Amino acid sequence: MSSTVTDGNFVTPGEKIELSGDAGAGVTEVDGTLIATQVGVASLTDGSVSVSSVTDGPRLPVVGDVVIGQVSRLQNKTAEIKILHVEGSAFRDLPAEQLFGDLFVAEVVNRFLPAPGDAMRMNDVIRGEVLQTKPIMKLTTKPKPRYGVLHAACPACGEILSPSDEKEDFNVACSRCDYTAYRALADDYGHGFFEEGSGFDALNRGGERWNSDAEARLSHDGSRPYLSPMADYRRGSVHEIPKKFLGRGDGGGRGRGDRPRREMHKTTCTLCSDKCEVPFKPTPGKPIRCRPCMEKIENGEATPDELSAERKILLAARGAAQETAGFKMFIGGIPYEVNEEELSALFAEHGELKEVHIATDRETGKSKGFAFVTYASHSDGKKALPNLKGLKVGGRKLTVQEAKSGGGGGRGGGHRGGKGGNRGGRNDRR
Repeated sequence: MSSTVTDGNFVTPGEKIELSGDAGAGVTEVDGTLIATQVGVASLTDGSVSVSSVTDGPRLPVVGDVVIGQVSRLQNKTAEIKILHVEGSAFRDLPAEQLFGDLFVAEVVNRFLPAPGDAMRMNDVIRGEVLQTKPIMKLTTKPKPRYGVLHAACPACGEILSPSDEKEDFNVACSRCDYTAYRALADDYGHGFFEEGSGFDALNRGGERWNSDAEARLSHDGSRPYLSPMADYRRGSVHEIPKKFLGRGDGGGRGRGDRPRREMHKTTCTLCSDKCEVPFKPTPGKPIRCRPCMEKIENGEATPDELSAERKILLAARGAAQETAGFKMFIGGIPYEVNEEELSALFAEHGELKEVHIATDRETGKSKGFAFVTYASHSDGKKALPNLKGLKVGGRKLTVQEAKSGGGGGRGGGHRGGKGGNRGGRNDRR
């Protein structure tokens, strides 16, 4: 405490302050002597001696700053970069909302890329520029030669990758294994900072077309590189691709394992009437649209006349499908001794039958007292229904009504409309 300071001087903890007054912020009194307790500037204000802190707070990135970061996540169109340093500025840890920045695929390098993972990999260290700070931070590695990947390790063996000009569009290679790939290189790749740079950015071939080998390795259709057949899979892109990532066994699939390709069904677009194919079996009366018509519907560009014409087509198809499916009835209160042949003879008097089924107990095989009768023609069954309401068998009046699609559709299933049906449904589930 030999050194002393006066008003306006810079102080450090433990220094004696030669000012008269009460001890204020950053100052304590020891045996009548004022002593600084923090780093700052001493001042006397209104009889109080204090030390104002001059500790620099966190230096937050602003638009135009050059940052060093690490690739922490790869997505379809963006790479998430963890900010490690702002060049030319010393700063404390960044707040959480500015710890990460998004690098969009269009801002990676000056050439076509389906996904950012085609030009960088997880844990690569990159240099970029801040384009935007709010609401999220956005970065770019595109405008200057010194922007891009500064450090990259081989996904196959962990060796640091070296720049390579042996083959176009495969600008990094591993000296330990046979891994080769493409990175959006900074001109001083492998060094971090050269005033003049090393010119490695020329290996990026900005503005050029990809050669056929490199084109085949790109993650087309925006697929994430680690789901693409040409991803590294931690073995290097020249190694054999695991079978679970192959589609048809020829390397042409993407992420579907050994499952067969979907069967395509030929049909007609219900909006424009053009022939098309869909990967599912069309349902009569449901809209089936070709891709241009789907886009037209999604964009709200379909005209009222087009929609009205489609509605007529759907109603006609629905009616035709209904007629073909027939008319199904639920029959309750059937004497247990009546069999399907006797029931068929009774109901065939009112139209051609498609199916007659008496529900039976699974264990005993005995009748449950209800059945389902389906007429081949929907219109015939609809007409016959009123005439069957008072039908009697063995002195018992039958319950006859249209079967509900949700409750009486299957063999042995219950029916929501009658007591017998409900009991049958419960028995059937046991």
